[in-house]
Amino acid sequence: MQPLPGLLKNHKVRRWDLMLRELSHIIAAFDGSETSKEAIEWGAMFKNSYPDVRLTVVHVYKEKIEQKMIGNPSSRGFANDGIYIDPTQTPPVTAVEQSMIDQNNETHTVIKNSVSMAKSKAFSILNEQQAEGDFEILEGHPAESICSYAARTEADLIIIGSSSKSGLKKFFLGSTSSTVANEAPCPVLIAK
Repeated sequence: MQPLPGLLKNHKVRRWDLMLRELSHIIAAFDGSETSKEAIEWGAMFKNSYPDVRLTVVHVYKEKIEQKMIGNPSSRGFANDGIYIDPTQTPPVTAVEQSMIDQNNETHTVIKNSVSMAKSKAFSILNEQQAEGDFEILEGHPAESICSYAARTEADLIIIGSSSKSGLKKFFLGSTSSTVANEAPCPVLIAK
C-alpha cells in the first residue's frame, strides 16, 4: 500500500489530509477475518503517515452459548417421563472451592487462548506494517462494544472490515460494519 501523503494529490484530497492531521485516536476493529486484517493495515498506514496518532486495535469477545432442550418441557417437580420428584427431597447444593471450579472449567482457558491468539495475530500484522499500536479486548455485541469504546475514548476514526455476510443472512441479521457505520460517534472507514 502506498503511504497516504503519496496518494494526496488534488486539492479536495489535500483538505482530507488537513483533516487527517487533526486525528488523535484511531480504532481498528479486528475479528480475525481477512477484511479485519485490512482494517489493521489501514490503521497502520495512518499511524505511519501520522506518527502522533494513537492506534488501538480492538477485538470483541462474544461468547456463544448454546442452549438445548432435552426431552419435553415438564412442569415443576415432574421429570420428563412424567415421574413426580419432590423438590424437597433433592440433595442440597454444597459450596465448591474456587480451585475445583478452575480445574474443571475449560471455558476460561478457551477464552484466554482465543484472546491471546487474536492479540498475537494483530501484533503480527502491525509488525509486518512496521507500526505500533495498542490492543484492547471488548466484551458483548461487536457493534455496540466498538461504538461504546469509541465514545468512551473519544476516538476520531473507526476502521472496520466489510461484512462477510450476504443475501438473506445480511438482510435479517445485519452486519457489524453497517451497524458501526450507522451508530458510531465518529467517522467510519470500511476496509475491503
